[in-house]
Amino acid sequence: MTKYTKTYYEHVDETVYKQVMDNGLQVYIIDKSGYNKKFATYTTKYGSTDNHFKSGDKVYNVPDGIAHFLEHKMFDKESGDVFTKFSEMGASANAFTSVDRTSYLFSATENFEENLTLLMNMVEIPYFTPEKVDKEIGIINEEIKMYQDNPGYRLYHETLNSMYENSPVAIDIAGTLESISEITAEHLYLCHETFYAPDNMVMILAGDFDIEATFNFIETHQNKRPTTTPSNIERFLPEEPYGVSCYNQEIQLQVTTPKVMLGFKSLPDDADSHLRSKRDAAMLFALDMVFGEQSSYYEDLLERGIIDDSFNFSYQEDNLVRHTLMAVETEHPETFTQEIIRIIKEVKDSDFFSEKRLQSQKRELLGDYLTSLNSPEYVANQFTKYLFDGADLYEVPELINSITLDDLKEFFNNSIDEMNVSSVIVKPHD
Repeated sequence: MTKYTKTYYEHVDETVYKQVMDNGLQVYIIDKSGYNKKFATYTTKYGSTDNHFKSGDKVYNVPDGIAHFLEHKMFDKESGDVFTKFSEMGASANAFTSVDRTSYLFSATENFEENLTLLMNMVEIPYFTPEKVDKEIGIINEEIKMYQDNPGYRLYHETLNSMYENSPVAIDIAGTLESISEITAEHLYLCHETFYAPDNMVMILAGDFDIEATFNFIETHQNKRPTTTPSNIERFLPEEPYGVSCYNQEIQLQVTTPKVMLGFKSLPDDADSHLRSKRDAAMLFALDMVFGEQSSYYEDLLERGIIDDSFNFSYQEDNLVRHTLMAVETEHPETFTQEIIRIIKEVKDSDFFSEKRLQSQKRELLGDYLTSLNSPEYVANQFTKYLFDGADLYEVPELINSITLDDLKEFFNNSIDEMNVSSVIVKPHD
């Protein structure tokens, strides 16, 4: 009896198969018939913000940076470095940690089942010793120190710290020198047992597979694992006030030209995943229309020497984060701030947004989206991202087409509060 389900997305000609294993692990296969390369991700719903949680009947507070620390340590086994083993079998492996997930991945054109077994064993079987933990503390400490001297990195994280007062999204994913020094093997085993439980994880495969045989292969492996109880994780997030924590901050680093970043803080609201995704795309359109290279505002700021081609902007929204960032290298950081705020007010008080430009943006974004679907890496990673936020990667075209000019104006007006902004400037040493 077939245990998996099949979903066909006619508008993009994509087929996705899903099976939930007996232990709760969700496995998706995205069919890419005819592709030579196969791609796999194994992801846990565990990120840098998960430092205060309840598992079973116990509540835990653990040092910042453990999710990232675990990511590093999962490749280090008693038998040696797993990276080397992937390479020996012709696979390219990697991993990353974000605020809400840790993902392990590889791509290969050969020995796929052997590499998939290696991936599953690596992620599922922990191996930590006090000696190896102490060694890793030293390695990550050097990584943290290196980034502290990086102007772009410091600018971004100081902006987050200036915006957010309590939210763990402002915590460096790697932790701090102080928090890392507190991590023990016991912490790692606790967090692995809690967050690497099968029902808290998702596996995504993208490529040309024998669907039933691949599910059976994974099922056989999962059935050999020790029986686990449902993860039953409760996460605790501190309440975050609306206002920014700090309006203005200056730091001095080894730069020749000052760098400035503006952080316009909003707070996640009760919007569902569909509205969050729609607002995210609409804000991309709105910001590009106001500040993109085809905008008259951009041309004016450029001609006056207030910005150069380093100017960039972004909007980020998920269930933990909602803010707009703008950054540039400029000799006039204070003027840049004043002008950006002036432009935002001006746009809010006018009928600035254009239907013709919106339709052009939609075509451009849909074209990029459809092209990206040809990449197994993109599909697997983005499918996971949308899945964890309660959305569907393949609903993006419908979502984009549904955006109106009224949406742009409403979301721009409500998502950017020019009175609730942090300004961080990195200046050269005196």
